[in-house]
Amino acid sequence: MLMESEPGITKELGLGEVVSKTFNLCRRNFLRYTVLFLAVEIVIGLASVWAYNSFPIAALPVGATYQDALNRLANVVYLVAAVGIVSLVFGTIAYGSTIKMASEEVENEPVELGAAVRFAASKIIWVWALGIIVGIIVGLGLIALIVPGIILGIMFSLSFQALLIENAGVIGSLGRSRELVGHRWLKTFVVLLVFVIIVGIAAGIVSAISAPFGYWSQLVSSVLSSFYQPILPVATTVYFYSNRARISPAQPGPGQATTSVVIPPPGAKFCPNCGVQLASSATFCSKCGAKQPA
Repeated sequence: MLMESEPGITKELGLGEVVSKTFNLCRRNFLRYTVLFLAVEIVIGLASVWAYNSFPIAALPVGATYQDALNRLANVVYLVAAVGIVSLVFGTIAYGSTIKMASEEVENEPVELGAAVRFAASKIIWVWALGIIVGIIVGLGLIALIVPGIILGIMFSLSFQALLIENAGVIGSLGRSRELVGHRWLKTFVVLLVFVIIVGIAAGIVSAISAPFGYWSQLVSSVLSSFYQPILPVATTVYFYSNRARISPAQPGPGQATTSVVIPPPGAKFCPNCGVQLASSATFCSKCGAKQPA
């Protein structure tokens, strides 16, 4: 059975509408998102197993030498680097693919997982560059004072959508995000906070469910976390379109009627009976035949 297309976003959405739209999109593409994030978790898990076997971190024995301590430290660095690089690459691709698929759904275009993954992979360098810049700016704001860091985080919260959806470029995406969030600072903060809380609650539930599985708890947690990981990128994509509709109302598509206002010239004459415009010298109305006042 074919699903009906999800209506696009043609106006600014309220908080409840953003939440509803987000979960509708997640539900409609549940299998795609789950497969995507589950594959990422499996790759990261396999990379972790390989790294732990390749760079074992055993407790230092009594009487260990300075060289033993250096070797252990080196193994820790290699382990963290190996797992971190794999997580960064595949996590970025998953995040970008989710934004791409959510964007296609909002715009009523065909949603293809493979095409979204290839698109996200082609943009990974630019996403990393943007992430580094945003991270530095927000990080400095948090170090200086907490509030400026939060404000900067809100300001650039839609920059990845601007980069991947509008191809605005790294620097242009920062300005575009600021433009979209402008005059909606508090609303943006509340929207982000709501979804962070939702994801946090979901993570807590997954942690509680997976804890009793002991050795297999990490695997269970990885599988279950793939259910909620798409929520935040989908939500920010929905909010991106909501703000874009607010500052750039949708134009009528092909075949849609447009309404224009015609301003009559000065001294124009109109029939008092039917309202049709007449020549200034007309004695009778050309439409209804009513006699015109002198």
